[in-house]
Amino acid sequence: MSHVWDAMKKHKAEEASPEASAESPSRSGQERASAGGTSEQAKPKAGGQPLDNGYTELLTAHHDRGGPITEQFRALRTHLLAHYADKRFSAIVTSAEAGEGKTVTCLNLGIVLAERPERTTIVVDGDLRKGNISSYLNIEKSPGMADLVRGGTAIEAVVRPTVYPNLFVIPAGEARQREVGELMGRPELKEIAAELRRKYDYVLVDTPPINRAADAGMLGQAVDGALLVVRMNKTHRESVDRAIRLLHAASVSVAGLILTHQKFYIPNYLYRYS
Repeated sequence: MSHVWDAMKKHKAEEASPEASAESPSRSGQERASAGGTSEQAKPKAGGQPLDNGYTELLTAHHDRGGPITEQFRALRTHLLAHYADKRFSAIVTSAEAGEGKTVTCLNLGIVLAERPERTTIVVDGDLRKGNISSYLNIEKSPGMADLVRGGTAIEAVVRPTVYPNLFVIPAGEARQREVGELMGRPELKEIAAELRRKYDYVLVDTPPINRAADAGMLGQAVDGALLVVRMNKTHRESVDRAIRLLHAASVSVAGLILTHQKFYIPNYLYRYS
């Protein structure tokens, strides 16, 4: 769980610096991202085009199993398992604003949780407005979560397997924009969450940004807590504060913050003596 305030202060200081507009030679080739980011020298294709088995290359935990970003997701897994003492949990993964990397974070975390062969993990696309999980995994979007909430569809009918034997996915399904709010308010939502918690050890639910839609608060009430994704050098502190207030107002416990797109700089003096 990363803390965002120091990163934001550093960014503001860099913006105020006269040299901030020039690219420092010490930064070249030294940027890498964590928890949903990509390095400057290894950006994904436009739109995150699928590779080999159809999984987008944004899923670093799948394509680079031994890489440093995957290790950070494993560290996040360790924190979560320590936070939830019974070793089982359900959580929404949300963000303050769009473009923070929450969906990629949710899927990568699901992949490293699936490394525990004795446990089962399910990732649910709870973003009925712009659900992207199906496109990231190259699977059909429907039937999915929207069909479950409407009723008349069994969970078994919407659960999709993955290349990992103990990792499963429920896509968003198709929903009209004007009906999403009504679907999120249905009592079936909590019943579905309760059944998923009985069937699977780890339940991760991707949601819309909490500052953009009330869906995250409604979904958060049906799980154990929330993970708030914050993007370094992009998300404003005021926006994060508001997101946390909205989650608390909805009686959703914030399990932690995840800082994405972290940048690590090598000081110039290390170059001088290398």
